[in-house]
Amino acid sequence: MITFFKTPKPKRFDYAPQYYDARKEALKQREQRIKQEMGEADEDAPRVSLIKGQMRRQYEQKISGRANRGSALRLFVIFIILCLLAYYLLYL
Repeated sequence: MITFFKTPKPKRFDYAPQYYDARKEALKQREQRIKQEMGEADEDAPRVSLIKGQMRRQYEQKISGRANRGSALRLFVIFIILCLLAYYLLYL
């Protein structure tokens, strides 16, 4: 295929955090979770990991609920169309 204009290639997103230690962050979260379970955590400190997990579960349930409703409606419409087509072919 001959093209007159050169199409640009998509730009790639490449982000590398400068001051991030994954092991240190995981250890910090684990210590905080253990303190919360033991009851030694600050009452003022927000439970970020718990809130984040609850929000993720609610979002996934919402999305799966939409998909289930949409697929059920689509199946119902296809069934009605097929019934009407069969009626038309058999009786007309």
